Amino acid sequence: MITIKNSVIKGYHEFKIRPPLQLTLRVDREYTNIHDVSACLVWLPDTVSDNDQLDFVTDSKRGLRLKDILGLPCGHVPRGIAPAFRYILDNGGRIEVKTTGDPVPSFYPWPDVKEKGGGIVIPCDYFIYTNNKTAHVTVIKHHISLMSEKDAMAVV
Repeated sequence: MITIKNSVIKGYHEFKIRPPLQLTLRVDREYTNIHDVSACLVWLPDTVSDNDQLDFVTDSKRGLRLKDILGLPCGHVPRGIAPAFRYILDNGGRIEVKTTGDPVPSFYPWPDVKEKGGGIVIPCDYFIYTNNKTAHVTVIKHHISLMSEKDAMAVV
């Protein structure tokens, strides 16, 4: 397993879905994104193993419970690492996400809320499962090295 710590899920302002902390989410390709062919979405699971979780309130302001948002996308992978994730997914890998905080205005080194690429983000860690760890670590590190946010994330 490869872990990317201290990253974010982008696009909360668009999706307005707040996943519960530490719920395992999944990453998959976004085939319909005409602006970015490498775009990847973060999805909530379709089901949960503990039915007691279904009534967990994820957004008290809007009255949403986990059962209301299961199976929905909650945001995007940051644009800079999306090509690496797309490559890994296309080559048989699997990527999961766990949120580490509630949605917050984007913070340094991510673009400011008012800058292009800024907005509300959800802090998270990404977990990559692959049979080609060495090659995929190289791909991930290369793409992160090109990002202005490279110093925030740690590949473990």
